[in-house]
Amino acid sequence: MGQKGSSGLFRAVSAFGVVGFVRFLEGYYIVLITKRRKMADIGGHAIYKIEDTNMIYIPNDSVRITHPDEARYLRIFQNVDLSSNFYFSYSYDLSHSLQYNLTVLQMPLEMLKSETTQTRQESFDIFEDEGLITQGGSG
Repeated sequence: MGQKGSSGLFRAVSAFGVVGFVRFLEGYYIVLITKRRKMADIGGHAIYKIEDTNMIYIPNDSVRITHPDEARYLRIFQNVDLSSNFYFSYSYDLSHSLQYNLTVLQMPLEMLKSETTQTRQESFDIFEDEGLITQGGSG
């Protein structure tokens, strides 16, 4: 399955990125991007489409309990097609609009720092009107 390195370790898989971690009943799995295709460039930032993923169980023998529903949950999760319309970039924030990203890229660093501080100061507590006590205040 893998190649043995000089350290005695085996390479189980090569990956382009981590989609995330998922836990069902028996433990954690890591979901890796194993195949990608470059789809576009935005301002010099490469945008990739996920073509294939691999899910690997992360062994933890101290908490490994065999559960009869684990295989069923695993099959259900693997039916989610991550190669269908899932994109990523190593250097470009795809969670914001192009307009926002261009605005942020053009702002001097000092303005970004003050904007972040100002946003925090202008935030409000949704529980304030309810008379509930929150961590930061006495409501």
